[in-house]
Amino acid sequence: MWLVILFYVLSSFALESQPVKGANSTSDLAAASFQAKGTINISLPELSFSAQFVARIVGEDSAGISFYGPMAVLLVKAFSNKEFFEYYDVFNNWAITGIPTSENIYKSSRIPLSFVDIVRLFKGQLILPTDSLVEQRKDGNKVLYSHKSGEIVNFFLMENSKLVQFQQKNLEDKIILNILFPEYQTIGNYTLPKKILLQLEERKGTVSLIIDQIDFNVDTTKSFSFNIPKSVEVFRFE
Repeated sequence: MWLVILFYVLSSFALESQPVKGANSTSDLAAASFQAKGTINISLPELSFSAQFVARIVGEDSAGISFYGPMAVLLVKAFSNKEFFEYYDVFNNWAITGIPTSENIYKSSRIPLSFVDIVRLFKGQLILPTDSLVEQRKDGNKVLYSHKSGEIVNFFLMENSKLVQFQQKNLEDKIILNILFPEYQTIGNYTLPKKILLQLEERKGTVSLIIDQIDFNVDTTKSFSFNIPKSVEVFRFE
């Protein structure tokens, strides 16, 4: 089940997809398609796990990801667009399908973000338009912004125009989600996170992504979706 979290790391609280300016979010990057390879590490009280991953992202429209264990054994594969997601745990022979609303993603992964949110964060982008953010404080090259959405307050810490921390708190000031972007890399005309660290307060654990390779020459003509075998137990989130 915990690998569901990993897929949705790569995904507004009832907000429709909105164009975003600033924070490494040029229109070119928002529309860019690429493949990323790297390592993912999970550290939870009941589980420690490491795997290799290959993620393919097509703009803000769709994404696919596969996780591999030793000897390149396929463990998990997943796909999502704005209307549908599927997650197949090959190793344990079960799957999840559904509609990728923030509510359904929270049910399956305990991460309160939408598909578009996660894609933007994977690219180091803001998930909200800059003109909707409130500047809280400024210290040299660092600026902290906030945005209240229902019972959640989103915080964005920027340094030299790069997103270095994204945090969500409830109205009682309790941290729900904390994501750090400690390192970036420049590939051609794009600057993208090299390392992403998720601190899961509710689960008292961390998930880290280290992105070793990014290739913008990805074939987007073939669908990233797949068929789940009929023998697999499927949990559905409609």
